[in-house]
Amino acid sequence: MSRHTGTLNWQKCPWRSSLQLVLTVTLVLAMSCSEAASADTLETDTPAGSKAKNPAAIGYGNLPADFSAPIASMDVHGELPRWLNGSLYRNGPAWWNEQRLNHWFFGLAMVHAFHISDGKISYRNQYLRTSVYNQFLVSDQCSDEQQHPSQSHMMSQDEGTQPAKQECNRGEKSEPESINTAVTIRRVAGHLLANAGSMSSNEFHAEDLSTLHAPFSFQDDMQLFRSSSHAHTDLDGTIVHFYYIDGPQPAYQFYTIAAGTMSRQRLGAPLQVNNAANAPVFMHSFALTEHYAILSEIPAFLAMDFHQAKFFPTWNAKWRIVNRQTGEELDIQLESAGFMMYHHINAYEDINENGEAEIVVDVASFPDMDSLQAMFIDSLINRPEELMDSFYRGAPHRYRLPLSPEKRGTLVQGEKLWDGPIELPTIAYEQYNTKKYTYFYGISATEGKSVFVDRLVKVDVDAASRQGNSNGALSASWEADNCYPGEPVFVSRSQSAAEDDGVILSLVLNAAEEHSFLLVLDGKSFTEIATVPLTYAVPFGFHGRHYFNTTATASE
Repeated sequence: MSRHTGTLNWQKCPWRSSLQLVLTVTLVLAMSCSEAASADTLETDTPAGSKAKNPAAIGYGNLPADFSAPIASMDVHGELPRWLNGSLYRNGPAWWNEQRLNHWFFGLAMVHAFHISDGKISYRNQYLRTSVYNQFLVSDQCSDEQQHPSQSHMMSQDEGTQPAKQECNRGEKSEPESINTAVTIRRVAGHLLANAGSMSSNEFHAEDLSTLHAPFSFQDDMQLFRSSSHAHTDLDGTIVHFYYIDGPQPAYQFYTIAAGTMSRQRLGAPLQVNNAANAPVFMHSFALTEHYAILSEIPAFLAMDFHQAKFFPTWNAKWRIVNRQTGEELDIQLESAGFMMYHHINAYEDINENGEAEIVVDVASFPDMDSLQAMFIDSLINRPEELMDSFYRGAPHRYRLPLSPEKRGTLVQGEKLWDGPIELPTIAYEQYNTKKYTYFYGISATEGKSVFVDRLVKVDVDAASRQGNSNGALSASWEADNCYPGEPVFVSRSQSAAEDDGVILSLVLNAAEEHSFLLVLDGKSFTEIATVPLTYAVPFGFHGRHYFNTTATASE
């Protein structure tokens, strides 16, 4: 894999318009044919022979257009804690094609829910019915020229014949346009929203997951801009987020949503882009402390065609620190050696050993952008070593950003928190987001043998300083043969519980048995409490959230 180091001619980039990027990446046409299927008869479409050389390939299989596999009462192997109630929601892609939806990030969104009550679990799943879904799997249904890859597996087991073709509705689009949102889950004033890299979200029902509003309508007049996929929610319910402003004067704009409202309010003036390309950089997430919001302006740039994405390893990353009260940027101009990242882990304000105020920012970082190129579906299935080689080069790092004016212009060095690779990091968010903390959790991989992430880890961020090196930071881990876990969602026993007193919930693919299961780990010991099997293999997804009360409006 080559690293992009050439000059970036921004005037020739086809995605300077944020609306163009959002819609062009997602609202593309393809020909397909699909009908409903049950979990009992489903075989997802993965290339012949791919499972033998890459057992994780089943995690990129396509699910039929109307696929739904509700389970009213799931088998629980083990015993769930009686305090564990509420719902775990998951978001991720479930259908790709070789022409345009050919990257892991581009697959059509499907949401999942595990509803937990009194030791019992039920399950639901639904595709989000967006304009993109309609164009790929509805409007262009029943084409004789290019059928849905899983068509041969969509026959009714009872009748033994393929259902009659539906009338095609080619060219029609739902109004207004709704984009594909297959990345995160967010709650706004009691509304559950699926999100991606845009200010546009799609709302789904808390119980049956049916699509309610695509797109969801906020109570303001803000235009559609692209944004980071991740927002933050304070304990008081305030949502903090930012969006991109493209054009001749590109910038970043923070905004907030007050608890219980659906109105977005701009926070301060736009932050002008500060790099040699004069273009917004790729930022999938940002950091938040009690008083500040922090952008990590890394030297990475996306394009509509991810093959054209650029990373400049000789450029520094810039730290943009904004006062949450005034919206003003601190004139401190801090930089670090360039790095690539998708996710911040946590951030908080602290006083260092010299009595100086600083912001501590922890990130899951990589030395290059090769991972983005390695996540095209063809590569993931047929050349999984490309992603894993890039993944193994990553590690969690800590950056201490001085707030003293005397430290203006400092080149901040990163401190490795652990020697292993990490992604999809989570913490005890409700209790410790914006606060000093001890543990984070994430997906990782067994060195030298895995075709995909095959390990969950618990990392002690203080261990490196206590022991003088980062080798001892691994507090605990979980792995099982031919099993590939998803994001570990931590659920605390209570607001007053110890930081790791709770459970980890992770949706795991068992490739050998070709089905997924919900894994429940004890937060302290990382031992299995329970496993809850599904009847099919859920395609690899991204992020999820657990809510004890799905109708609450105050806090996440």
